[in-house]
Amino acid sequence: MRGRRWKTLLVAMALALGGLVGAAATPAAADPPGGTLRGVYYDGQFCNSYGSEGARTGLWSWYYCEYRQSGPTGPGFYFLWTFTY
Repeated sequence: MRGRRWKTLLVAMALALGGLVGAAATPAAADPPGGTLRGVYYDGQFCNSYGSEGARTGLWSWYYCEYRQSGPTGPGFYFLWTFTY
């Protein structure tokens, strides 16, 4: 019986700490107004060629590739944002 009480207490503490960590986290960046995220790529040239091809064929009005680095020494990624007006 005692083991079950300890487990219950540990689970309750873990859930409480998890809620505190989740509440303290910074929110993710929101989509630009009117923008749609179409993909995340390693290569900027591919991101731009895919974006320009979509604009040329009428899938979206315009696009841009946003570069974001994950951390101070992490790899960078290109986010393809498209806009239709």
